[in-house]
Amino acid sequence: METLVQPSAPFSSSSHVGHPTCLSCGTPLHDKFCSHCGQSAATHRITLAHWLHDIPHSIWHVDKGLPYTLGQMLRRPGPTLQRYLAGQRAPFFPPLTYLLLITGLITFSYVTLHLRPYNAHDPSVPAAIQAMQERFLQFFSKYINWFTVALLPLAALVARLFLRRGGFNYAECLTVTTYVTGTFHFFSLLALPALYVLNGTRSGQQLMSGVLLLTFVYQTWAYASLLQGTGLTKAGQWLRGFATAAGAYLLTLLSAVGLLVAVNWQQLSVYWQR
Repeated sequence: METLVQPSAPFSSSSHVGHPTCLSCGTPLHDKFCSHCGQSAATHRITLAHWLHDIPHSIWHVDKGLPYTLGQMLRRPGPTLQRYLAGQRAPFFPPLTYLLLITGLITFSYVTLHLRPYNAHDPSVPAAIQAMQERFLQFFSKYINWFTVALLPLAALVARLFLRRGGFNYAECLTVTTYVTGTFHFFSLLALPALYVLNGTRSGQQLMSGVLLLTFVYQTWAYASLLQGTGLTKAGQWLRGFATAAGAYLLTLLSAVGLLVAVNWQQLSVYWQR
C-alpha cells in the first residue's frame, strides 16, 4: 500500500527551501524541482502575495509561456515552429491552449460589446440581407473559438499537401496550423478596440478588411518560412506558403457560407418557395 508522505512540521511562515525530501512524494531533492513529480523544492506558506504572483503565472506563464510564444511566432514563425517540432517545447505555450485563449478573448469581446465587422447601415443592402447577416453574426460570434478548432483538421490537410517538401506528418501539420491560426487571430484581437469605436460602420468594415489582408500575408510568410532549407527557391517557398494560406482561407469561407445558410435556412426556404 502506498504511504502518504506527511510534512515534517506544521504550517509556519518560514520557507521550506532546503527541505531534504519532496513534500508531495518524499523523493530526495537534488535540484530546484523534484525529479519524480516535478514539484518545486521552494515551497512556502500561502499568502496574498503568493496569490498575486501565482494567478498570472498559472494563467499566462508570464515568465515565458504565452508572451514568449506569441513574440517568437510574430518575429520568426518558421524557425520557432521547427524548434517546437524538434522537441524544444518547454518554453512554449501548448498549441491548442494558445489558440483557444486568443480566440476565446475574441469571442468574449464580440458577445459582450456587440461588435459588427460590417456596415450595418448600408442603404444599398436590402433589409432581408441585413437581417440574415445579423442572425448569422449573433450565432457565429458565440462560437468563434469552436468554429476555428473544427476547421483545424481540414487546414492541416491543406498544409500537409502544400508543405510536403518539409517532411511534416499530419500531426505536425496540425500543430503548425494551430500555432499559425492562433497568431493571425491575434491581429484581429488587436483591432477590436478600433472596431468598437467604428462598430457597424463602413470604416469598421474597411478596418477588418485590412486586418484580413494582413492575416493572409502573415500566414503566407509563416508557412513559406517552414520550407527554408528544403532546396526550394524563395519563389517556390512563397508560392507554397500562398497556396496553404489560400486553401485554408477558402475552407473557412465555404464553411462560413454553409453556416450562414444553416442559420437562415427557415427564411431562405420561404424565399425559395415564392
